[in-house]
Amino acid sequence: MQLTKNILALAALLPLTLAAPAPEGQLEAKFESGVSILGTAVVTTYSGDACNGNNEQTAVTNGGYRCFAVSNKRSIGYSGSGCTVTTWSGNNCRGSSFVARSSGCYSVLYASVSIQC
Repeated sequence: MQLTKNILALAALLPLTLAAPAPEGQLEAKFESGVSILGTAVVTTYSGDACNGNNEQTAVTNGGYRCFAVSNKRSIGYSGSGCTVTTWSGNNCRGSSFVARSSGCYSVLYASVSIQC
């Protein structure tokens, strides 16, 4: 009896599986609209106090993490969103810290930087 009910239920669903395919390009559009970027950070470290002087740039995206030591840096520039950029007094992303909460230029002394997206 249960087997008969299951077969009838599957037979009722069969026309749904035989429906015409979506027009070309429609599936790709649906897939692309569901893709999201978790976060992107472009961090530039500067030797000057006002995001000037010698600089180095690092980028992290989509759930990445990076910790790196710097020397002779006095300011940091951050552009992007969805990430946390932290400067540290120690060269191993430990010690006293400062968190750059939004994009901009920050004048701060630091020995390492961590980026979490």
